[in-house]
Amino acid sequence: MKIPFEDNFEDVLNKAMHGLGLTPVALSRQTGLPPVRIESVLDGNFDSGIVITLTRALKLHGPSLFELATKGWYPQEVRMDGLAMFNTPCPVPGYQEMTVNNYLVWDPVSKKAAAFDTGADVTEMLEVIENNRLDLSLVCLTHKHDDHIQALPELLAATGNPPVHTNILEPVPGAETFEEGKALSCGYLQIETCLTAGHSPGGTTYVISGLEFPLAIVGDSIFSCSMGGAYGHYNAAREMIVDQILSLPDETILCPGHGPMTTVEQELEHNPFFAESE
Repeated sequence: MKIPFEDNFEDVLNKAMHGLGLTPVALSRQTGLPPVRIESVLDGNFDSGIVITLTRALKLHGPSLFELATKGWYPQEVRMDGLAMFNTPCPVPGYQEMTVNNYLVWDPVSKKAAAFDTGADVTEMLEVIENNRLDLSLVCLTHKHDDHIQALPELLAATGNPPVHTNILEPVPGAETFEEGKALSCGYLQIETCLTAGHSPGGTTYVISGLEFPLAIVGDSIFSCSMGGAYGHYNAAREMIVDQILSLPDETILCPGHGPMTTVEQELEHNPFFAESE
């Protein structure tokens, strides 16, 4: 089953507009477009001429936004030994149509495993742990928004209360806090912590080496074809994503908190916020 993208084309436009501190009226003054036509596109009514003009004004990559609007591209499926993705319903009232991702990563040799976020339901994660005879040795949180950690107590109770790690800027009761750059390990896997704030103050990306391909558990910092909302911190968030995530090797698998998994290479080609025209 294909997991839908986190954002539609109008969501990308709205995030860019609000991130830059603009309004439809301000965009109208800047572009000469009637506010009513801008608002129509921002509501999801695709108009190629308006969208072309808006992508220029909002510093977005036009071809990538067109792909998103016309469903012209979807990331390649990711399959790798030592990685499992779980897609669960979003528990936040008013957002029931959304889903949230959590991940299990393990060392195939030692069978030591690490969980990254929990979503609202860890039933499938616990089944994978049991079926593969894994030892859950640590839990890592990308950030503490409720949709990402609601099932944390259930996971801990079922697995013998392994240590939980979270950025010091986003403490969670019972969790060990760390500062950016903290190195963790899981069997023979090495885990590097990188601050990718913006969507949340202590949003953290976990870069994992030791499997067939490098992994980056990115939380809500970046999604396939979009990025997390970072109002008030938009430019800083974009810079962190470029410096900490999109600078990783092209083959690095990106594991976001919502939407499908992707890779650095694919996002550099297809993400309207980060793709560049040749």
